Amino acid sequence: MNILAVDTSGSFCSVALSVAGQVFSLSSAGTGDHFEQLPRMVQELCESSGVQPGSIQEVRIGLGPGSFTGLRIGMSFVKGLSWSLRVPLTGYSSFAAVAAAAFVHEETPERVVVVADARRDEGFVAQFSRGSGVDVAPCIIPIAELRMAPWSIAEDGVAVVSPQRDFSIEGVSIRSEGEAARGILLLPADAQSSFSIQEISVMEPTYLRAVAAKTIEERKIGA
Repeated sequence: MNILAVDTSGSFCSVALSVAGQVFSLSSAGTGDHFEQLPRMVQELCESSGVQPGSIQEVRIGLGPGSFTGLRIGMSFVKGLSWSLRVPLTGYSSFAAVAAAAFVHEETPERVVVVADARRDEGFVAQFSRGSGVDVAPCIIPIAELRMAPWSIAEDGVAVVSPQRDFSIEGVSIRSEGEAARGILLLPADAQSSFSIQEISVMEPTYLRAVAAKTIEERKIGA
């Protein structure tokens, strides 16, 4: 089965293609120009794997949390692709995918904390254990609280990874992970939220925070 996975929740534009169990993947350098990179990278991936775009049988997308703009770009792209190919679209937690990609590395300890900038001195954060899945589901907390339980990011035996290239916390070693799409292909089926071709219009990213954008009319009345 040919399965395409896409994640644009962080700095990296990440794509992966599973062809009869063999995985091909590409990741950007974290420049953030997902709109320009995503179609080109998918085309390049299909060419390198010898798969025609029309033979993709399922599309998977990282739902976030993460960049509002990045998530919308990725979601728009995969919805259009899924619709045109008439194949199912499946959504996965981007943070679970980042953790799955991190656990592939032998030096990664048994626990992984995934963290990204949520602005306003807050962070998107989740915690995972090798082999047992999510310990703490993605949420938003003040950056200062990352040094408190249950996160324990300063403890030994905990790897802190981020889908953002330049995210930093003083005194904490954070490794950038740009292979979220490959991680999506490693996640178990029960981690998914699957939509048929008739349902993809209602599929939405995981924002965690209410969208702050206002309509033109709301701005006129000072709402």
